[in-house]
Parts: sequence; C-alpha cells; structure tokens
Amino acid sequence: MATAIDLRALEADLRRAVSGEVRFDATSRALYSTDASLYCIPPVGVVLPRSAEDVAAVVNLCAAAGVAVLPRGGGTSLAGQTVNNAVVMDFSKHMRGVLEVNREQRWARVQPGIPLDELNNHLRPAGLHYTPDPTTSSRATVGGTIGNNSCGAHSVLYGKTVDHIREVSVVLADGQPAHFRPLSGSEMETRLAHPGLEGAIYTSALAIAHENAVEIDRRFPKIRRRVSGYNLDTVLTGPPTNLAKLIVGSEGTLAVVTEAKVNLEPLPKARGLAILHFNSIVEAME
Repeated sequence: MATAIDLRALEADLRRAVSGEVRFDATSRALYSTDASLYCIPPVGVVLPRSAEDVAAVVNLCAAAGVAVLPRGGGTSLAGQTVNNAVVMDFSKHMRGVLEVNREQRWARVQPGIPLDELNNHLRPAGLHYTPDPTTSSRATVGGTIGNNSCGAHSVLYGKTVDHIREVSVVLADGQPAHFRPLSGSEMETRLAHPGLEGAIYTSALAIAHENAVEIDRRFPKIRRRVSGYNLDTVLTGPPTNLAKLIVGSEGTLAVVTEAKVNLEPLPKARGLAILHFNSIVEAME
C-alpha cells in the first residue's frame, strides 16, 4: 500500500489532471467502502470522472503511484466487485449519457454510468429496449452489466449481456484508449501489427484462446447463463473476432469501459404473468 505522503501527492496530482470530482476525505471513503455485498473495504480515494480523458488520467497517475484502480457503477454487486483498496472511479454521476440511437439498425451508444431503467425509458418511444434486466435495474448501470455479464429474468429469451455488446471504447492499463469491435481480414492483420499494448492484447488473446481451444471446449459449461470468468470461448467463434466480448464479464480487470455500443431489441407486443404452484422445493426443481 502507498504511504500517506504518496497518497497526498496522488490526490494533488488527480485534482490537477481531472475535470471531474476527486474525493479523498474520510466521509467519501466510508461511503464507497461498501456495495450491496457484505464486504467493507475503504478505498484509497474516489474519482467521479466526466470524460474518457479523466479516466485515462486516473489510470496513468495511479499506475505511476502503484495504486490500483476500480471502476464502479451503481454498487449493486453482491460479491464485492466494487470495493477494494484502490482509487474507485464512479461513473454513475457524470458519465451517464445516451450518445446516439439507431432505430433502423437497433443499437445505441451509451456511457457506462447510465442506469438500465433510465436507458430503457429513453428508448421506449422508439419501441426498443436493452434487454439485460437484473432485479436492480433501477440503479444498476450499463457498465455494471458489462462488468458482470448480467442476465436477468428474461435471459432465457434474450441471452446474457455478452450477446448484446457490439463494441466498447476502453482505457487500457497503460492509459491509452482502445476500441474493440468485430474485426477480420486486413483489419485484424493491421490490429495485430499495432505497436504497444493494444497490438499485444490482440496477439496474446488470440494465442491463449487457440492454444487452449480443446480445454475451453471441454471445460466451459454449455449452459445459457454462464457468467463467471473470462469469455475466451467467444474469441474462438470468429472470424470476425470481437474482443469486446472478452471485456464483458471481466469485472474491470482488463480495461476501463468508457463507452459501449449495445444491441437493442423490439419491445414485446404483449406481456403476461404465469403463477405456478408446487407442493415442495424438490417438486419445483424437478
């Protein structure tokens, strides 16, 4: 852990570099020490970024100081994903916009901090919706669904978050921006030859997936709601290859998402409710 002197210097550097809010006070650290889980870990500090440039500045300065960074959305995680001894970046205040909606091609570009219900309220006049629907949709954010590969009550019909993420803009561990989308042919060759971390990511991800293809096929569960671990199986489905699918479910450990292009589905023409009665839990499971 960094020393107190290091933290004071880090706070000062962040305040100079970030246009958003920087909070290292005891009250803010206490507020961000918990989420919906049982864990309680005070963060080093909190940043509420206003832009991708703010995110890059946080990643760069924290890397230089040897301090971890942790992206956070609505804090609805049940396994402590949004608490740690790190600089927490809360996207839910400033980076919560709907940037573009394409009705014909059924997609939207959004920032990670927008809550699911707010996004769907925006989309309703167009007759569309973003389908992941965890019970916390009134406060869970799009970025959170990406981090956790969220499902919801209607995942049997619509699938998981990974099935609805087309592209993501991110900040990598070296503070550089990157954009992941479906690539094949000459575009993939160009990206593989890209200097620096981004090119290394494409080369390494493809190599890891293909070298372990047999084990991935044998050991990754063939179930609809597999949401744990890294989606290496999606790397093997191309071409085209879309590393945005690998970001989904990585819980902020691979990159910090600053924007997402999400798939949209038509709103159902009708809704119904069925209530099934069982004599026992065992009977219901059967």
